[in-house]
Amino acid sequence: MMQIQMLSEEAQKIEEHVQLMDQQTNELQEIRKSLEEIKNAPEKQEILSNLGKGILIKTEVKNKELFVNIGKDVVVKKTPEQTIAILDNQLLRLGEGKEELIARIQDIQKHVREILSQSKSSDKDCNCCEEDECECKDDCDCESEGHECSCGHKH
Repeated sequence: MMQIQMLSEEAQKIEEHVQLMDQQTNELQEIRKSLEEIKNAPEKQEILSNLGKGILIKTEVKNKELFVNIGKDVVVKKTPEQTIAILDNQLLRLGEGKEELIARIQDIQKHVREILSQSKSSDKDCNCCEEDECECKDDCDCESEGHECSCGHKH
């Protein structure tokens, strides 16, 4: 049963990771939505830009150059279309990662079911009297009445 507990804890940690991935996916989708608005807005038009976490700012589109941090504080100019492509790639990778994690959770659940099934089937076989000289004296743990132990006693 210790193994089942460890597997359950692993599945729970993976599920928490899946939830974080869902949050990241939602945030990226919100950013993508804002980028679509910028891409489709004519210059000099005011739009509401999402800064994240439900914070919006009214902005005027003067030009459509975006500055994207590509890692290690390196910032490059991108068009809205290029940035949307980057986000789409990130969303795709997140989706693939999520699918892998869900498959791992399903594998763990299958493994737990197998362990439980084996445990139930081994519970049906009473092995309390395996020695030549029986010491069980009607103390068989077997739950079914009339079960015959390996010693020949009926319990």
